[in-house]
Amino acid sequence: MYIFEFGFDVAEKLKKLEEKNGNFGVKKGEILLKKFPDGEFYARVIGNIENENCVVVKSIYNSDELVKTILILDAVKRSKAKSIMLVAPYLTYMRQDKIFLDGEALSAEVVLKNLKNYVDKIFLINSHIFRESGEKTCYGIKIYNIDAFSEIAKYFKNLKNPKIISPDEGASDMAKKCAKILKCESDYLIKKRDMVTGKIVTADKNLYVEGKDVLISDDIISSGGTMIEALKVIKKQNPASINLACVHGVFCDAENFLMLRILADEVVATNSIPNKVGNIDLSNLIAEELVKNLIKK
Repeated sequence: MYIFEFGFDVAEKLKKLEEKNGNFGVKKGEILLKKFPDGEFYARVIGNIENENCVVVKSIYNSDELVKTILILDAVKRSKAKSIMLVAPYLTYMRQDKIFLDGEALSAEVVLKNLKNYVDKIFLINSHIFRESGEKTCYGIKIYNIDAFSEIAKYFKNLKNPKIISPDEGASDMAKKCAKILKCESDYLIKKRDMVTGKIVTADKNLYVEGKDVLISDDIISSGGTMIEALKVIKKQNPASINLACVHGVFCDAENFLMLRILADEVVATNSIPNKVGNIDLSNLIAEELVKNLIKK
C-alpha cells in the first residue's frame, strides 16, 4: 500500500501500527508536484504503483489545493492503481451543502462528484456536511467522517480544573465529547439576534467558570468574530485560564486572530489547515482510522 502524503506523517504512524494489526505493506509514494510560471500545476507519480492500493493524504483548504489534489489523483489513477482512498483532513467548499436561493451552485456536490471520478472512498475530519462520525454515502461516494475532538481533549489533559464550553448549543455535543475524556462538566453559550442591528451576538450567561480552566472548543474558526464575543463573555466570569481550540483553524481575519490570542491564554488548532497555532498533529488519528477500515476489508 502506497501512501502519498503532504504535510502529514501517516506512513510512519501506520508502520508502527502494523506491529499490532498485521502487515499492510506500507510504502511511501513519491509525487513530483510543481508550479509553472503561469500558475498552472503539474503532477507525476514517480515509480511503479500498478495494481497497488494507494492512499493520498492531503488537506484541501483553498482552490489551488483542490486543483493540485485532482491532478495528483489523476496521476495516481493513470498509473493504474488498484484502489485509491483520499484522506482530506480539511475539504474546502463543503459549507454550501444546501440551496438557499434560486440560481445558486451547490459547491459541496460539485466538489464531491468531481472527486468521485478518481477515488473509491474519502476520509474527512469533522466535516461540515456530517455532524456524526462514521461512514455514509453522499452523492454516490463513500465518505468516512473522523472525529478529532478526542485529540483536542488529549492536548489539554493537564488542565487542573477544566470545564468545557461550546460557543453555541448546536456545538454542545462536541463539548460533551471533550468533557467525557477530561472527566469534567460542559456547558454552552447562547447566541441571539440583536433586534436593532440584526447581527447575531453572544448573550451573557452564567457559566459557573470562576476559578476554572476553561476550554472553549469548536469544529471550525473562520474569521473569529463570534469566538471573540464568546471569549469576552467568559473572561468577565473570572476563570483561572481560558483556552481556545478548534479542529479547523481558518483564521482568515488577521486582526481577529491577534485579538483571539490576546483574550485567550492559549489558542490551538489541529494541522488540518496550515496555520500558526496548528500544534495538534492529526497523523496518528488518521493512521488509526485507516487501520480500522483496512481490518474491516
